[in-house]
Amino acid sequence: MMILIVSMVTFALLNLAGGDAFSHLRDNPQISEKTIEDLRQIYGLDRPLPIRYATWLGRAVVGEFGESMYFRVPVGRLVWTRSLSTLALSVAALAIAIIVSFGLGIAAARYKNRWLGRLVEAIVFLTASTPRIVLALFALAIIAQVTAVRADVASVMSFWFAAAALAAPLVSIFLAQLHDGLTETMAEDFVQLARAKGLSEGAIVRRHAIRAALNPVLTMFGISLGGLLGGSVIVESVLGRDGLGTLMVSAVLGRDLPLVMGIVLATSAAVWFGNMFAEMLQAWNDKRMRA
Repeated sequence: MMILIVSMVTFALLNLAGGDAFSHLRDNPQISEKTIEDLRQIYGLDRPLPIRYATWLGRAVVGEFGESMYFRVPVGRLVWTRSLSTLALSVAALAIAIIVSFGLGIAAARYKNRWLGRLVEAIVFLTASTPRIVLALFALAIIAQVTAVRADVASVMSFWFAAAALAAPLVSIFLAQLHDGLTETMAEDFVQLARAKGLSEGAIVRRHAIRAALNPVLTMFGISLGGLLGGSVIVESVLGRDGLGTLMVSAVLGRDLPLVMGIVLATSAAVWFGNMFAEMLQAWNDKRMRA
């Protein structure tokens, strides 16, 4: 239902924006108005909005998303190819965010060091307040300096710097949730009982505290997929990576309706899958949610 509503709203907004993929052809005096109207008729752009949406939806249900007006290739194949690049970038960003957040969060809870706590607070503040575009531009400057000496590392550096720029806001979210959750959990009665039994702080965190503090992090994990896909538009555009983000920019600028709808459908499905996956992880982590 969510995907259907998103597709309806997107289709309506794109049409309310005015113009279409062939509007810019009117600026060319060598192309007649009749030629433009013939093209609009071929692609069904001359029909009423409800009929066009119903036609698109009927084809989308059976996996036929049409042809891109700009790239002249099937939308499904184009979106799938670019999705793989963005998916790899998103997985790397999630891995960076999880490693940094869990490493610092668990260390702060285990050692209770004042300076470590302040470091966690500083990292949360910096990663939450620094826009992705600033991080991407900073990464671009570093890549330009390094590749001027070693051009062979440009592709690898671009990938990992892009992943780091995407991961930064996730680090602030995951780390803040985990740190607060572990701080509260370590003061609970069952933790005091575990200490009384002689368990080490590391064992208490691993066996008891981490699971009790994990649910809010898992909730944010599901929500974060939408932020990753949105952030990829900025990061991929700045660093010149061919992914779903740059494809969306090209599709919107070119008023490529079939391509925009295909990308929206793919991203909506990814967000839905992320939320469902997060709920499954929560049910696995907390037995009370399985009922």
